[in-house]
Amino acid sequence: MQSRRTKQRITINEVAERAGVAKTTVSHALSGKRPVAEETRQRIFAAMRELQFTPNPIAQRLAGKPSRTIALVLPMASSTLTDVEVRFMTSIAEVVNKHNYTFLTLTSPHVGAEDLRLIVQSGLVDGVVLMRIQVNDERVRLLRDAGVPFVMIGRTRDNKGLTYVDLDGESACALAVNYLVELGHARIAFICPEDLNFGFAYRVVRGYESSCRRHSLPRLKYPAMPSDDAGYHAMKALLHDHPELTAVIVWSDVVAVGAISALRAAGRDIPGDVSVISFDRSEHLPLALSDLTIVDTRPEIIGVQAAEMLLDLLHDAPLAQTQILMPPRLINGKSTAPRSVA
Repeated sequence: MQSRRTKQRITINEVAERAGVAKTTVSHALSGKRPVAEETRQRIFAAMRELQFTPNPIAQRLAGKPSRTIALVLPMASSTLTDVEVRFMTSIAEVVNKHNYTFLTLTSPHVGAEDLRLIVQSGLVDGVVLMRIQVNDERVRLLRDAGVPFVMIGRTRDNKGLTYVDLDGESACALAVNYLVELGHARIAFICPEDLNFGFAYRVVRGYESSCRRHSLPRLKYPAMPSDDAGYHAMKALLHDHPELTAVIVWSDVVAVGAISALRAAGRDIPGDVSVISFDRSEHLPLALSDLTIVDTRPEIIGVQAAEMLLDLLHDAPLAQTQILMPPRLINGKSTAPRSVA
């Protein structure tokens, strides 16, 4: 029986030997950092073709040659990507690909600072779009210390000197509360994110609480993880504890699916008995849920803006703005109505 022999990677030393030049000359020909005579350069590339030599991207990066790769770091909050997350990814990818960069996505729920350190040290990426920003985020400190160009979609607690695009989360929740108050609602619940170290969660909860204080409303909060099951149980708990509520704001379209199911199971009409506002609306929701009143978090616009800002950083182009707060939009649907006085 013949033993299987692992194919050895051709090294730069072998290319140098075949071309009859020094190893450093091959390095200069690959990196372009120093001039190499055209005849010598052609001989080196002929040797590379003969030996089927492929330059090591890590070595190229360490030599100072750009990898032309941009990474999107998006630790998933659940086992599957949400529609909104896909919209972010698609918008960023379109910009990156249009400029002939490779687009690397890191979406494992467990992509932490140490994982990102390995990516940075590998030299495989030129820049990073960082998402799911924490109020205190070790990844931000790591990228800043490493000198890797990056743009955040979101904000930390202290954003001095950082580049970001973010939805104005406090204004987003205030927009929803104000609209419901205008419709006559005075018992407005909020099914909110569970992880308040998540910058978006921290700010939308703060927006809800400050809006309730401004309108002298009771604060009826219940946390839910990003799943329809969590939304169902949160809504069920709110109805048990606060049967008088007439409106609910839900932080995610996925969570809203469960919340609406719980309202229907309890015999509550939407919007006759309870008005519902969701943050975003998935294209994959059942038809009956497709006319929700929503707070549009504008993922496409934010994604494109972040990608373009990162490309400007990579090309040493001046940024018109380094910190952008995107105003939210409220899109009126059929899930909200004036409070019933019957």
